[in-house]
Amino acid sequence: MSAQVNCLLVEILAEQKKQTATLERIAQQQGLLIQALAEDQGQDPEAVPLTYMDGTPCR
Repeated sequence: MSAQVNCLLVEILAEQKKQTATLERIAQQQGLLIQALAEDQGQDPEAVPLTYMDGTPCR
C-alpha cells in the first residue's frame, strides 16, 4: 500500500510541476502582451494609465 501511495504522490507532484510551468508561461506571455499593447499606443509601460482597458477614464 505504501508503494502505491508513494507512486501516486510522485505522479501528483509531476502534474503540479507541469501546471506551475504552464502558469509561469502564461504570466510571462501576458506581461509581454501588455508591454506590446502599451508600446503600440506610444505610452510608457511604467506610466500611470489614463483609461481602464474598457476605455473608461481612470479617476
